[in-house]
Amino acid sequence: MNHERIDPRRLGAAMMNSAAIAIAVVRHGEIVFANPAFVAIFRAAGSLIGVPFTEFVADADGDRVTAALAAARQSPSRCFAAGRRGDDPPFDLELSLECAVFDDEPLVIAFAWDATEQQRCRERLTFLAYTDPLTGLANRSLFADRLHDAMLCARRHATAFAVLALDLDGFKAVNDTYGHDLGDLALQTVAQRFRGCLRDSDTLARIGGDEFAVLLPRLSDRQAAELVAQRMIAALAAPLDFGASPVEIGTSIGIATWPEHAGSVDALLTAADTAMYRAKRGGRNRVCWAVRHSGRDSASLPPLTWSAAHAVGIQEIDEQHEHLARLVDRLSTALKDGLDSETTLAGVNEVIRYAAFHFATEERLMEQHQLADLARHRVEHRRLLHDIRHLRVDGDLASVSLILRFLQEWLLRHVDGLDRQLGQALIALGCR
Repeated sequence: MNHERIDPRRLGAAMMNSAAIAIAVVRHGEIVFANPAFVAIFRAAGSLIGVPFTEFVADADGDRVTAALAAARQSPSRCFAAGRRGDDPPFDLELSLECAVFDDEPLVIAFAWDATEQQRCRERLTFLAYTDPLTGLANRSLFADRLHDAMLCARRHATAFAVLALDLDGFKAVNDTYGHDLGDLALQTVAQRFRGCLRDSDTLARIGGDEFAVLLPRLSDRQAAELVAQRMIAALAAPLDFGASPVEIGTSIGIATWPEHAGSVDALLTAADTAMYRAKRGGRNRVCWAVRHSGRDSASLPPLTWSAAHAVGIQEIDEQHEHLARLVDRLSTALKDGLDSETTLAGVNEVIRYAAFHFATEERLMEQHQLADLARHRVEHRRLLHDIRHLRVDGDLASVSLILRFLQEWLLRHVDGLDRQLGQALIALGCR
C-alpha cells in the first residue's frame, strides 16, 4: 500500500519555527531537526541534532517508540510515551508520527504534546466552566447539570429530591457601606459556612450575586430539607467578623421537592424561587415551602423593578441602563409563553450587544473627562461581558430562568455599584 509522504519543506517556516507546536525530524533514529517548541518541552540546554530520539522519548517496554518510528516510515502512527527532562521525573508524552521524505531519503516527522500539561489545561478549563471563581462553589451551569442528573436518578429509582433557593438578607447594605471588596469577602465567608451544613453528596452553587442554590439528592423525607434550611439560617446567626464593625447577614430560603411541587426541572426551580420570594417578603431568616403543583407547570420571573432610585444622574447613561432593563424584562415576559432555543439565544445576544455598546459609552465619557478610574471600569466591563457571553443557552426553562436571574443581578449590581460612583465623579466635572 502506498502512502502519501510529507516533504518537510511543505510544512512552512512558520510551523517549523513555531513556539507552540513541537516538531522534530528523525532520520535513522536520530534527531536531525528540532523546532523551538520541541526544545522547550524537553528543556534541552544544547543542540539536539544527532541525539538519539529515544534519549528523550522512551516507554516502559523500551521498544515501543523504536517500533513506532519504524512503522511511521510506512504509514502515520500515534503512540504515548514517557518524556525525559534530565533528572526530572518522566512526564506523559503524546506523539503523532508522519511519513516524510527529503531528497528521496525517508524521514519521520514527530509532532509532540506534553499530555501532562494538556491534562492540566483540561482540568483548568473544566474548573473555569463549572466553578464560581469568587467562592469556589458550583456555578449555575454545573448546578443545572446535576439537577438534570438528579431528576433522571429520581425517576429511575422512584425517589425524591429537593431544591433550596437562597437569597441573602442585608447584603446590599454591606456593599453600600463597606464596598465591593468586603462584599466579596462576605460572600466567600457565607459560602464556607453554608458548606458546613451539607453532605458531600449535596450540591451548593452560587447562582449569581448574593443568590445561592442547594440540591439535596435522594431526600429521605420533607423534614430533612427543612432541617438543612434551618441549619443554613443558623450558620449566619453569628455576625461576620472582618476586624471592623461586625457584619450581619441573614438568608431567605425557598424549598421545593420533586415530585411533590413540580413535575419538571424548570418548574421545580421556579417553585423554589417563588417560595424564596415569599420568605423574603415575610422578613429575614425565614423558610417558605413551595405550593403543591396542580399538574400544570408554569414559569414566571419577577420583572426588574426599575425606578428613579437607579438613576446615576447622567442622562445618556441612565437612558442606556433603562433600555438594558427593558431588554432583560422582554426576555422575562416571553419566558411565560415559552421560548425556543433560537429565540432565547437571539434575546441574550441582543443584551450582550447593547451591554458592549453601553460600556463603550461609559469609557468614552471617562476618557473625555480624564477620570483616573477608567482602567478599573474596563476590567469590570470585560468581566461582565465574559460572564454573559459564556452563559449556557440551550432553550430549556431551567437554564433560561437561571440566565435571566443572572442578567437581572449583574445589571442591578453594575448600576448600583461602580456606575453610581461613576455618575458622581462625572457630575463633579460638569457632565450631565
